[in-house]
Formats: sequence, structure tokens, C-alpha cells
Amino acid sequence: MFPAESSSGLGGELGQLGGLASLAGINIGGAGGKKSDEALEYLRSRTFTAGFIQRHGLMPILFANKWDSARNQWRNADDAPTIAEGVARFSKKVRQIEEDKRTGITKISIVWTDRVAAADWANWLIAEADKALRERAIAEQNRSIEFLKVETAQTSTVEIANAISKLMETELKNAMVARTRDAYAFKVLDPAMVADLKDRDSPNKPLITVMGAGLGFVIGVIAAAARQRRRARR
Repeated sequence: MFPAESSSGLGGELGQLGGLASLAGINIGGAGGKKSDEALEYLRSRTFTAGFIQRHGLMPILFANKWDSARNQWRNADDAPTIAEGVARFSKKVRQIEEDKRTGITKISIVWTDRVAAADWANWLIAEADKALRERAIAEQNRSIEFLKVETAQTSTVEIANAISKLMETELKNAMVARTRDAYAFKVLDPAMVADLKDRDSPNKPLITVMGAGLGFVIGVIAAAARQRRRARR
């Protein structure tokens, strides 16, 4: 995926109203890179991850060894995993986010035993994070517009009123983009697909077999040498 960001481009024209724009929650500096970083951090955040786990009922799946599917409850209520433990497991062992700072392209991977679920989770993560960021931006823009309307009504200076009008126009455009653009924060270049059965992240069975054989050989040599030494002593 790639960050889908746009800037207002009014930094130079409205620099004298930077304080007012800040109060209204408007960024006129065109900090697109910062916005894309914030979007990725939101995707990684504990709050979003916890909500994702809860919305899709993933706790029994993440901790299947502690879940009694027949009775639909935890095997030991006193040892039931917490949502914080679920977030930690999902963030460290399931979801992988690789960001290329040079190109701006980010790859998200899901490592899981169910290849269909893995593809679904990856696509759902991006879609739900994008939706949440879109809704947050629209709410912020609506508050900014209402603030600017009040300031316009209270000012008696034509120049300031015109500048505020430009700020409001910018926010209206941003709100339109947030409502109509298919991808608000993340533009997906290559959606997740169900992996082939032969495509595995782990375990690597051939490697395990070779390592096991090698380890067995070493242990056998050590054991044989030990027996030989005991016989020599006798």
C-alpha cells in the first residue's frame, strides 16, 4: 500500500493566520509525510488493534489452546488471556508491517495457520483503519468549519475575513475529498490474496528435517566417543 495524502498548499498564502488555523485544527504547512506516519502509527496502535481483535472475535482463535470450543468458553476462567495479551501476540507474532522509507511503500503481512483467514485479516486491517481515519478527519474538519464560521461572524476586518474564507474553502475541499475518495489514508496497490498451500512462512519442514538429521548425527558422534572413552578406561 501507499499513503494517499493531499495537502492544502496554502502555507505561504495564509501564513499570517497560522495561529488561527492552529486553533481551528487546520494544518496549512502541507505536512503530508507526517500525516502518512500518523496513519501507519494508528494502524500499529494498541487501540486500533484491540478493537480489530474484539470486532472479529479473534481472542479464542489467538489462544485456541485455552479455549473450549464445545462449551464456548475459556478452559480456565482464572487463566483467561486479556485483551492486552491478545494485542501483544497479534502485534508480535501475527501482523508484520514493513515500510520502505525510500519509496514510501508499505507491506503488511499476516502470518497465520489459516491462509484464508490470513488474507482476510490483512485486507480488513487496511480497510478498517482507512475508514476510521476517514471518519476522524471528517469530524475534525466539521469542527474546524464551525469554528471558522464563528470567527467570520465576529471579525470586522475585510482582509482577515477573506483569509478565513480561504481557510474555510480549504477545509470544505478536504472534507469533500475525505467523503468521496475511495482510499483516504491508504492506497492499496496489491490486495492480500490467499497463499498457495506450498507457500509457508513457518515451519520450514525441509530445513527442520536437515537440521534434525545434522543434530542427531552430532549427538550420535558425541555419544559414540563417550562410550569409546569409557571402554578405554576399563
